[in-house]
Amino acid sequence: MRLKRFLGYPLVVALPLLVFSLLTLLAPAPLPRLQDIVFDTYQRWHAKGRDPESPVRIVVIDEKSLDEVGQWPWPRSLIAKLTQKLVDAGAVVVAYDVLFSEPDQTSPGLLVNKLPTSAEREALEKVISSSTASYDVLFAQTMAHAPVVLGLLGTDAGEPVKTKAGLGYAGDNPKDFAPPFPAAKMPIPVLFDAAQGVGAINWFPDGDSVLRKVPTFVSVGGKLAPSLSLEAVRVAIGGDSYLVRSSNASGQTAFGVESGINAVRIGDADRSIVVDTDHNGQIRLVARKSEPSSWISASSVLDGSFKPEDVKDHIVFVGAVAIGLRDQRSTSVELAIPGVEVHAQIVEQILAGANLVQPDWMRGVEAFLILVLGGLLAWILRRTRNMPLVSTVAGLSIPIMIASWSWILYVRESILFDAVMPSAGILTVFLAATVYHYQEAEHRRAEVRNMFGRFVTPAVVERLVEAPDRIVLGGEIRELTIMFSDVRNFTGIAENQPPEGVVSLIRRIHTPSTEAVLRHNGTIDKFIGDGMMAFWNAPLDMPNHAALACRAALDIAAMARDFRDPPIQIGIGLHTGEACVGNLGSEQRLEYSALGDAVNLASRLEPLTKLYGIEILVTEATMRAAGNLPFLELDRAMVRGRQSAIGLFALHTGEADADFFRLQVAQAEILAPYRSGDFAQALHLLEKNAAAYQGRYQRLFDYYTNNFNRLMADPKLNWQGVAQL
Repeated sequence: MRLKRFLGYPLVVALPLLVFSLLTLLAPAPLPRLQDIVFDTYQRWHAKGRDPESPVRIVVIDEKSLDEVGQWPWPRSLIAKLTQKLVDAGAVVVAYDVLFSEPDQTSPGLLVNKLPTSAEREALEKVISSSTASYDVLFAQTMAHAPVVLGLLGTDAGEPVKTKAGLGYAGDNPKDFAPPFPAAKMPIPVLFDAAQGVGAINWFPDGDSVLRKVPTFVSVGGKLAPSLSLEAVRVAIGGDSYLVRSSNASGQTAFGVESGINAVRIGDADRSIVVDTDHNGQIRLVARKSEPSSWISASSVLDGSFKPEDVKDHIVFVGAVAIGLRDQRSTSVELAIPGVEVHAQIVEQILAGANLVQPDWMRGVEAFLILVLGGLLAWILRRTRNMPLVSTVAGLSIPIMIASWSWILYVRESILFDAVMPSAGILTVFLAATVYHYQEAEHRRAEVRNMFGRFVTPAVVERLVEAPDRIVLGGEIRELTIMFSDVRNFTGIAENQPPEGVVSLIRRIHTPSTEAVLRHNGTIDKFIGDGMMAFWNAPLDMPNHAALACRAALDIAAMARDFRDPPIQIGIGLHTGEACVGNLGSEQRLEYSALGDAVNLASRLEPLTKLYGIEILVTEATMRAAGNLPFLELDRAMVRGRQSAIGLFALHTGEADADFFRLQVAQAEILAPYRSGDFAQALHLLEKNAAAYQGRYQRLFDYYTNNFNRLMADPKLNWQGVAQL
């Protein structure tokens, strides 16, 4: 039983700690969604507006542009004009969030080919072929002298991917970790050849359709293609290549485990930008709300009404935002945002070095914190299980502290530290410990009720239930007043009773005796046939325990005098002294009891009541502790089994009137010569005061008479003033 209790609490708190630690390390499917909710909240709380000094601008194909220029798609000749105006205004890159995977169907040559065969068609073909280039060629010619980046799209069916920049990697091959596609839709060859960069425009929203991460590369048929955003940055800084660092590269030790991509270097060694990524090579978007007021309408660029300084030295993204054309996405801070805005925001983030990262080792840190802080909390809760306010403060303060750490790391270091699992683990430990301590307390309360319900008053039981720690179950030394009572000549009385009559008689005697003990806040120890043992001042402290015990004895004596059918006599012994009290017994059976020299002495007093012919016999210790009650001094005696003499007193069971006062005076006169060895004088004084002993103390008078005569007749007597009992 003790082993079970010892192991119970550690097991209860260790189980949630282990479970939450494993969940943190393994990160099953629901967990990232919970984390995303928290991180999305951080982004909304800490969202910033567009930096006015941002080197990125957006030229939009909006409703105004469609109204003034015409429906989309526009002729590539118009796109070429738009590109040239932006380059002339000083744009360092013009990146199109547009897929030019088919020839321009508005080119004059293609339009003529759609006409019916005729002499007129042949004439037009000669004129057009000799004087007019296709719009795709015009656009390509413009791009030949402009820093333009075009889009490609990873798809399930298409053509092999081609790229414009070199690629190297260190560590594990990054193509094994980037989002895969079998093929791609590429810009038509004439445009691809003329562009300085080509990047993927694929998005990968999470299961809730929120775009939180933007890929740096996609794997198309086993070949890596950079994203449109990375290509825009590369062209802007004049880089020719990328370097991808993956697991097991120098400085990226993963102990042989292929854990994924760690970072991407854009550009060459002498001029480059390094971007930290997750294991799939994705960048977490530091989202902000879209600001349409910062957009530049394509129509204003085409008609020359825009401000050239708005695009000078800027990376310019061109994309559609008009209703019906908009490539809408949801981010952490906005339900609908044009896809071109996401490209612009990720480039702003890269150029500002505002990487929002969740390092691979962070899961290990989170799991470690769950174990350490959860273990610390379990230890605190065990120590403060009887202090609910302290336990509650401890149980809630640690999750609050974890959440604060998470927020501070996000704001100051741009590090994503998950507060969900550590906080949930800590709160689960708090809940488990609270339930365990509640059940433990209820179990202890039940034990208290079972242990004391029959032996102390209900009020005492409830006080013990409220504070069970007052009970020292293993045993403690404390001062008790112990009572032993016994029915005189019960064997003779029982001989005249049938067995069921004896049982009924004992119940009739013990029931009022028990009521008397409980009424005076005593504890019933045990019933010994027709006898009873009880004690006071345990399990609860009672400063007046001796007086309470004496009053209970008086009630029992009164009950015995009034007992009829058959009449009985009872003897009661009381002693006050130190004893060991607690849950005593064997491993098979424990009982709340008391033992020790004080208990042994009290048990020997009860038989002496018959010797002295009184009902209640107490020791001097009890007499002094009981206070203002009527006592009659009887003797100083050496009780069998003890080496020191004790004073014996009778607790008067009648009124403390003038007759009892005269008896006390007579008794004091008699005891003086008795103790000095002048037995004749003691006998003379006894006979002189015989009237004082008539009635209730007649048997005491007879005992003294016989004892004095016996002592006078003993020639070998070595009298020390102490009776040998």
